Amino acid sequence: MRLAWKELTYNWKKYLLVEVIVILMTFMVLFLSGLVSGLGRAVSSGIESMDASAFVLGKDSEKLITVSSLTDAQCKDLQGEYGSRQTPLDIQRAYLQKASSDKKIDVTYFGIDPAGFLAPKTYAGKGLSAGKDEVILDDAFQDKGIKLGDTVEDSSSGVKLKVVGFTKDKMYGHVSVAYVSVDTFDAMGEKGNPMYQKAVHAVAISGRLAAHAKGTESYTKAQIVEALPGYKAEQMTITMVEWLLVAITAVIIGVFFFVINMQKEQEFGVMKAIGTSTAKISCTIVSQVFLIAALGAAIACGLATAMSAALPASMPFYLVPAQVAVVLVAFVAISILSSLASVARVTRIDPAKVIGGDFQ
Repeated sequence: MRLAWKELTYNWKKYLLVEVIVILMTFMVLFLSGLVSGLGRAVSSGIESMDASAFVLGKDSEKLITVSSLTDAQCKDLQGEYGSRQTPLDIQRAYLQKASSDKKIDVTYFGIDPAGFLAPKTYAGKGLSAGKDEVILDDAFQDKGIKLGDTVEDSSSGVKLKVVGFTKDKMYGHVSVAYVSVDTFDAMGEKGNPMYQKAVHAVAISGRLAAHAKGTESYTKAQIVEALPGYKAEQMTITMVEWLLVAITAVIIGVFFFVINMQKEQEFGVMKAIGTSTAKISCTIVSQVFLIAALGAAIACGLATAMSAALPASMPFYLVPAQVAVVLVAFVAISILSSLASVARVTRIDPAKVIGGDFQ
């Protein structure tokens, strides 16, 4: 390692270019990793952040809460089975607007029991009150000029809602979430649609899941999230590109060192002739690749973290430390594996040919 570091610092101009390339490409990989997580959260964070372990939906709902419907009898059965470990959940895409504006804003309403475990934690304001026309908004609405205490209007029903609190990172299907009580949710439905029929979309379950009621299906939180429209396709596509870039960047390092070590084969031959072992030379090559990859990964991680802090809240970008660690460790490991081509070539160098001048 010491010999590898000495050569890197002595010939720093030679290695600077590849280090810059490594930093830029690793930064791109981390940027994609942040997008994967950010887009995933933009689709599902409203569900993922819930203190629920499973959801009970109507049969043939295909794991989609928005198309599910539970009867009163089914809800009563679930109440008897789970007690306080169950709570209703209704979801509806809609529009709202500030009372003083005609500009419509996309919103996803979550109808919940304010006393249940789905009630969101607020960082500003207070929680919902049962039966009142109140709303808790995702913090993204603040970027649209909505403040605590403002009155917003549901565009379809005309129901006016008082903003009593703000919560963080709550989105569903790329749209920010607004929490209202189940009573308020039903009131908006009845005023906006004369054909509206009250029905609970789903029941969230906390803790152990028992046998589901007749005519219902039970799914884990992960199954519900994976079934959200667009979630799986987005995640698979960007993740594939991300890991392809990891492999390409690692191979670039391997090719760079292979070319450099080809130019140094005469030096390696002389080193072998004076007694330096092949293992030591190989260790030096691998150490150089490790140092270049690790340093580039560390700098790229710092840049990505700084960018994450600087980006606006509306940007779907989120770095998950565990995922970043996996990507960086995999990158360094693949880089080391790509250096084995140089090691294999070094093992075939014959010092006698080098000393005798018969070296090609």
